[in-house]
Amino acid sequence: MNQPQSKQGTVRGDGGPFRVFMARVFIVVAALAGLGFVYKLWEFFEDLSNSEGLRFAGAHLLSYLLVAGGYLALLGYCFMTGQFSSIEQPKHDLLQKEIERDHAEFGI
Repeated sequence: MNQPQSKQGTVRGDGGPFRVFMARVFIVVAALAGLGFVYKLWEFFEDLSNSEGLRFAGAHLLSYLLVAGGYLALLGYCFMTGQFSSIEQPKHDLLQKEIERDHAEFGI
């Protein structure tokens, strides 16, 4: 297999112990963040269970749900219309439209 060599003479992408260390750090940090998120959700739902909770957090909840719902709707739209099938194509389309516009406007 011909893979590019880095300056140290090792195959690029072979991080060795550092790569394993970083993978472990990522897993630990992601697990701690997940636990923190679950704890905050538990606190949030506990607060909503009392009578003042929904009145206090209702407007904030509605705005968060609208933003998250809009994001998910846009993400779904992009998947359904194939926006992620060819990442480079929009760039080429934009450049082609710019060339066509220059031809129309300046006669180039």
